[in-house]
This record gives sequence, structure tokens and C-alpha cells, in this order.
Amino acid sequence: MIKSVAIMLTVAIVALAAAQPTLAAERFYACGDDQIREYRIEGGAATETWRWRAGDANDLPETYRLKLLRHIDDCKPVDDGRSILATASTGGVVLIDRETGHVSFHARTPMAHSADLLPGGWVAVALSIHAEGDRLEIYGRDRSETPLLNLPLPSGHGAVWDATRARLFVLSHDLIQAYKVEGTEAMPRLTETGRWTLPGRHDGHDLSSKPGGGYFVTTDDGVWTFDPDAGSFLPFSALNPKQRVKAVSALGARLAWVQAEESWWATGFTVAGADGSDQKRVPIEGMHLYKVRWIR
Repeated sequence: MIKSVAIMLTVAIVALAAAQPTLAAERFYACGDDQIREYRIEGGAATETWRWRAGDANDLPETYRLKLLRHIDDCKPVDDGRSILATASTGGVVLIDRETGHVSFHARTPMAHSADLLPGGWVAVALSIHAEGDRLEIYGRDRSETPLLNLPLPSGHGAVWDATRARLFVLSHDLIQAYKVEGTEAMPRLTETGRWTLPGRHDGHDLSSKPGGGYFVTTDDGVWTFDPDAGSFLPFSALNPKQRVKAVSALGARLAWVQAEESWWATGFTVAGADGSDQKRVPIEGMHLYKVRWIR
């Protein structure tokens, strides 16, 4: 009896392990120009498994396909990986179904650089330097082109919903701010609960969650870890000092980043261990790369 139970338990464990994706097979997104590409990263090699191009999105108005999504600058997996939320500095934000490529939400957002989904069915978008930008906009995800709220955000570059702290964190030129999100579906209300001045030469570029809690934040002259509870910034030794890092993304014991090589873009990205060890350069062809994002 004991032997039979042990055999059954072993079989169950093997089956469970087989059903779980290996770390090497996790999804990884890269974006630039009017493209979003999905890769499987194994060692220092990237195998493309999915691609979305704004120019091919027939469910979008022509101005999005030809103009507003020409320079996609963030591609954030949301809805537990079922959707991709993308922003473009050329003036648009879209929510894309990963399986079908269908666009369920779109909005004109001048110099959009980052976005995230909020509880309550809202979309937060950070807009950078532009006559109609420099602000944080809130939309209903089922109401395209209809901003419900906007707040000042000079050179907006980051928007991340923190479910653990129930706060929206946003990145601007020289600050990280935290907001409590309340209100009704049609009338969101944001209340600032904290702000912290960026280290170094400021000029925030990217804000992303760090495994174990806290954030990575990149500025013009370095990469830092940020602890909202302690209100502290610490140099991230693996990447600091390093100028013009446009994106940092981490998953478990793996790290990836993009450092601008040609003006604002790069010809590839780097993957490494969580401490920056075992670095491998991964080239990208046919795209002016801006950001990368891991997802399980």
C-alpha cells in the first residue's frame, strides 16, 4: 500500500512538473517601431514566437496604423499575460489580445511612454514632453478615446500598478509619485500619498517591478532599486553607472535590459543573471528596439 502511494505521488509530481513551463520557456516581449515581438529566451538565443504590427491591425483606424503607433515605446503584459498594453511616443495607446491580436481599447495620447491597468476597469497612461502631454491620463478600458481624468506629470515615463500596496506608482522627470485610486467607473479619483526625488541626474526613463518587492528605476545616468516603504534609492551595482538605459525587466533569477546605442534606440538587448552575471547580448534585426518585458 505504501509503495503504491509512493508511486502515485511520484507520477503526480512528474505530471505537475511537465505541466509547468520551464524557466527557459517563459515569454519575453520586445518592442520598437510599430512592432511587438514575443520571444522564448534560452541561454543567449531568442526564438520569435509571436508578432504584432500596428500596420497590419485592420481593426484600428488608419491614423493609428500609419501614424500614431509608428514608434511603440512600451509593451507591457497585463491580464495575467492574456493582453499586451502598448504605448507609442508618436501618440497612441492600445490594448491587444495576445491570442487573437484584436485591439479592444485605443486612445490618442501624445508622447505616451508607459501605461498600466488599474482595478475598476481603468487604464493609466503616462505622457511625456509635448504641448498636450506632460501628464497622467486615466481612461475606462471600455471607453476608447475618452479620458476621464488627467493630472500633471512632467516628462511622464512610467506607470505601474502595485497590487500589494494598492497604489499607482508613476515616474516623471525627477520624481516617483504614489497614488491611491478611488471613485466610480465613470469618475476615477486619484489621491497622492507619497513622492520621492530621483537620484543622480534625474530624467527618469523606466519604472518596473523588482522580484521580491520594490522597483527598478532608470535615470539618465544610472539604474537604481527603489523601496517605497523605506523611501530609499540604492545604486544597482550590475548596471550603475550606465547611461541611457531605456528598460530593465526581471523574472526570478533573470534580468534583461536595453541600453540606447543609436540616439534613443538599440540593435539588441542583454540578458543576465539577477546580479548581472553571465551577460549575453541578443541582437534584434529589423526593428529599432526600445523596451523589453518578461512575463511568466
